[in-house]
Amino acid sequence: MLGAQTTTDPQEAFRQAALTGKPVLLVFQGSDWCIPCIRLEQQVLSTEQFMAFARDRFLILKTDFPQKKKIPAALVQQYEALAEVFNPEGRFPKLLLLGKDKQALHTFLQDYATPGALIDELEKTLKEAHAAM
Repeated sequence: MLGAQTTTDPQEAFRQAALTGKPVLLVFQGSDWCIPCIRLEQQVLSTEQFMAFARDRFLILKTDFPQKKKIPAALVQQYEALAEVFNPEGRFPKLLLLGKDKQALHTFLQDYATPGALIDELEKTLKEAHAAM
C-alpha cells in the first residue's frame, strides 16, 4: 500500500495540487538540528498511520533548513521564498495547510507527539476547508 505523495520540490507540489485539487501540507523543518522537527518526523510524519491518512487527502511538501547537510541552491531559494510568506518568524517545526492556489487554510501551532493528534486536527481542518469551497 502506497503512502502519501511527499516531495521536497515546491514547484512539483503545487503543480500536483493544481492537477489533483488536493491541498498541500507545508512542513518547515530543520532535519539535522531541530530536535522537535526530528521528533515530529520520526513519531508522526513518517508513520504508516499518518501516511495512510494523508494519501488521498493532501500532498506533503517538506522544506528543510539543515545546518550541516547541503541542499541545492535552487531549492534553498524556493524554500526561503516560501518562508518569507508563510514562516517569517522562523518557527521550526511549522506546519500549514495550503490550498492549491497557495492560500493558507490553517496553521498548526502545537507540537504533535502522536500521529492521531495531528490527524484529528487535520480532519477538522479539511472538513472546514471543504465546506468553505
